[in-house]
Amino acid sequence: MGKYCGLMVRRDDDIKCGILLSVSRNGQEMTLSCYLISVLKACAVFWVGRLPGLARCAMFFVIGVFVLASCVPGSNGDVALEAAMPLPTMLATAVSLTVPPTNTAVPPTATRLPTVTAVPTSVPTVLPSPTAVPSPTPIDRTCLAERPVKPDYRSNYLAVEPWPTPDPDRLESHFWLVKPLPEEQPLALNLAYPYGSDSNGRYLLHNGIDSLAAQGVDVLAAGGGTVVYAGSDAEVLYGWGCGWYGNLVVIEHDVLWQNQPIYTLYGHVLAVSVERGQRVEAGDRVAEIGFGGVATHPHLHFEVRVGSNTFAATQNPLLWLAPEADRGVIVGRLVTGEKRPWQGTRVTLIDGRGEEVEFINTWTYLDDPAHLINPDAGYAENFVFGDLVPGNYELFVKIQGVEYRQSVVVENGELSFVEIVTEE
Repeated sequence: MGKYCGLMVRRDDDIKCGILLSVSRNGQEMTLSCYLISVLKACAVFWVGRLPGLARCAMFFVIGVFVLASCVPGSNGDVALEAAMPLPTMLATAVSLTVPPTNTAVPPTATRLPTVTAVPTSVPTVLPSPTAVPSPTPIDRTCLAERPVKPDYRSNYLAVEPWPTPDPDRLESHFWLVKPLPEEQPLALNLAYPYGSDSNGRYLLHNGIDSLAAQGVDVLAAGGGTVVYAGSDAEVLYGWGCGWYGNLVVIEHDVLWQNQPIYTLYGHVLAVSVERGQRVEAGDRVAEIGFGGVATHPHLHFEVRVGSNTFAATQNPLLWLAPEADRGVIVGRLVTGEKRPWQGTRVTLIDGRGEEVEFINTWTYLDDPAHLINPDAGYAENFVFGDLVPGNYELFVKIQGVEYRQSVVVENGELSFVEIVTEE
């Protein structure tokens, strides 16, 4: 920036002359004061006032140069040399201000949020492929060349191998089925030929129960399910041989027991009124009482098959049929201390509630070379009394001259368990 100088002469009554020179260098200002003798003042005024115009200006110029040369930084005077003309636009005098230190422009540190784990687009959970369940092995229904010969079943025989023992984890009642006859028709069990017996050596081992009824009485589905067979067994094997039942109906039920299917078979029937694949409910009519096959008189042969629809998969139906009103069931075991079962042994139930004592007999399960008789997995029984009036009873068994008695109470709609343990 250049220098700018303003000069002003002010007359005063005293003889002192004060000249103030304001010099601006790079925005800074300083004051110079000079004092000339009063003679210079007087002379300057006198002579300048008498000079012609041009000379007058020259004189003022000379006096100004002289004054500049003799100026020193000084004190304030009575005559001020000030800016006599407007100065070019100047920057304002710098003023020392307390300026807070400039904050470095740093973006505020954001609170660090936890990294969000990227969640992929919703994808259905892939479940492991279910273990392939092999299709059931087709059951061979081919007819046998000859009828089976009756084995020599051993009665009153102590088996060598131990019998299954009751399983508390599987000890449960499964009265899931209803009587397969009309409500007014009594069950009328053939007590001389119970499940697992040969009727005192007369027949092949019995894989079901027989209910005596007149021909033409309706046969009803014992539970809801699907008909898997309906018709003649003349050319298909369902029993001891082809043609064993004459006509039959087989139903696979909706319920499972311990993940096993349940089937019911209705044999020796006539007038079959359902067909394979048909859906039925408990109480639906499926046929009529007859005497086809090996039957010699009208009755219903009824089986319960557990796990598969085979002749070797039967269990005692009395443990599956719900007792009728005011009826109960006894399930029992006749074994030694080492759990060896007595086979084909008569067990007598003594009913002394009336005026006359009544004796009801059954027999413990026989064995077969093919092991076709199966106890319940929970009770591991080898004899059953069904369709009993509630009350107090006594069980009686005589083995090798030794008598065994056991009291038992039958309750309405319930199953009573009893075990008789004998000597070897």
